[in-house]
Amino acid sequence: MKRLCLLLALLLVSALAVPAALADEELQVGDYYFGSETYTAPYGGSYGAPQLASLTHNCPNTGKMLPERFNPSVTTYLLTVASWVSRVQFTPVSADPYATIYVNGTIVRSGAASNYIKMTDNPQQALIDVVSSSGARTTYTIFLQRRPSERRTRVSAGTITNIYQKSNKWYIDADLGTVTYGDGNRSSYVNKTSDHYRYACTESCIFYYGSMSSPHRAYNINDFMANAGIGTLCRFIYIEDEIVAVLPYSPDY
Repeated sequence: MKRLCLLLALLLVSALAVPAALADEELQVGDYYFGSETYTAPYGGSYGAPQLASLTHNCPNTGKMLPERFNPSVTTYLLTVASWVSRVQFTPVSADPYATIYVNGTIVRSGAASNYIKMTDNPQQALIDVVSSSGARTTYTIFLQRRPSERRTRVSAGTITNIYQKSNKWYIDADLGTVTYGDGNRSSYVNKTSDHYRYACTESCIFYYGSMSSPHRAYNINDFMANAGIGTLCRFIYIEDEIVAVLPYSPDY
């Protein structure tokens, strides 16, 4: 009789070792606090909210994310990309090896890249769900937006070293120098080293030859090559990486 009572007591203590609310769930690795007692979860469990260990995207050069660094506990982000980016994809890594990851509803293996998300000029969002084996879910929301065009007008000067056509587009190779401006917008040109750059010309690019005091507009690039061309010191006006105008250079301009 004493042995039976002792056995029943041991079974009761064992049943109370884990709170009733957790009796049907596995615990995730780590300590959990219930009242004044601490329970340590075994490895491989799935109790609690699952998280991503890391999240990266395929636009490291132009992509700007806020917050800047991924934090598993932060579930909302804003990612802006350059105006010319056409698609974005994410590579999520789960902290729980037993969890399932969904990117916009499609399963993605932990550490693998997701399907591409087509970018438009309209804001959109990407939803990344991490679901544990017990059904617990954490959703990360990334708002996506293209930034306005960063087109900039710039001016350089240099000597033309080559003009050629490739795939129906004209290109100019030039040894660019340094132009400085003084009082009255008077400029001076210095070329200490040979630095060659290649730029494409827009279809509407305009060409002038002669001098700044007596410029002549060329009918087209062939006319420009016939009257100026290789070895000519010019001023190049370009937007981003395309030349929109070629003018004769003069330090008195």
